[in-house]
Amino acid sequence: MRKARSCRKQASGADPWPAPTCMSSTLPGEEAYVIDHGGALLDAMAAHGGTAEDWLDLSTGISPVSFPLPEFSADSWRRLPDPSHARHVADLARSHYGAAVMPVITSGSQAAIQHLPMLARLLERGAREVAILSPTYGEYEAAFGRAGFAVRTVSSLAEARDADAVVLANPNNPDGRMFAPDELAVFASARGNRLTVVDEAFADCHPEISAADRAGAIPGLLVLRSFGKFFGLAGVRLGFAFAAEPLSRALSEALGPWPVSGPALEIAAFAFSSDDRLARQRAEIERCHAMTAWAIADASSTVLGQTALFFLLDAGNGAAMRDALARHRILARAFDHSPRRLRLGLVASGEEAERLAGALKAIRAAVVRS
Repeated sequence: MRKARSCRKQASGADPWPAPTCMSSTLPGEEAYVIDHGGALLDAMAAHGGTAEDWLDLSTGISPVSFPLPEFSADSWRRLPDPSHARHVADLARSHYGAAVMPVITSGSQAAIQHLPMLARLLERGAREVAILSPTYGEYEAAFGRAGFAVRTVSSLAEARDADAVVLANPNNPDGRMFAPDELAVFASARGNRLTVVDEAFADCHPEISAADRAGAIPGLLVLRSFGKFFGLAGVRLGFAFAAEPLSRALSEALGPWPVSGPALEIAAFAFSSDDRLARQRAEIERCHAMTAWAIADASSTVLGQTALFFLLDAGNGAAMRDALARHRILARAFDHSPRRLRLGLVASGEEAERLAGALKAIRAAVVRS
């Protein structure tokens, strides 16, 4: 098994940033895979002070504007989730995402990612190598590495063609790279009965790139969708997986009964049932994106890539820029795999945009003076 990427150690001397909160999952004797995710606000507060209200958290690609919540029924809390309600939500999700098949409801797309190695071996019993279009979300490598797969990081579909399993994000996190759905359909079809995973966690504002309508017709294609990012409700932990049999059946069985809560189902039903509310959410994200773009441009920062929910910057030294922003109580995301890069989520207001622009300009001025 490949050795895990370690969480960043606390630097001696000047850098007071503590080791980040990391996620890991291992059995005794296994090599730990630890991933530094965004959103570690408590760690940032411990290192740099302040309260949550003092901080501007731009470390995730989650909408800063949350979708309105419904009035929950008492039964959603008191009773187990109703299977008929789950089927209704699955049908709403199928329509919302433009899919041809009913999805498996998951506790976020991460719940499905944990089972990808099992699905790869279901389709091809001797599967032992996965190609991951990189750099990207680290949990793909962690899931396959824990299962004993050889992990090959690649930069193009052509390099991945012969792998037992292929995983890519569309659009990609963190650089925003996108593939056309026709290109992905041809690629997945040519691979026959081998697993091809397309994670569309950030695709809600880019519907033209979705391959959800191809899932079901291509045996090895699995398309993942995340609910929380677009709706600004990541804490709900809700996602959907679209695939043909036997993938969908195997994933559903692996997740077991009641994979999500009753309140989560009510939120999804409410969210998927109003075109007006959905249009307002898209407009809010576009507004936040425009304000963030202004702040970045005003500070003369270089954008390397973007989606509707985040920007990737050339920071020169991503970790140093992250720490400098933290001293302004702005939380951003740096990457071990791409040391020059820094990812910023969206601001929610003009005041936050001015704060971000001011911090970026102050940091740039300090670098020039030094």
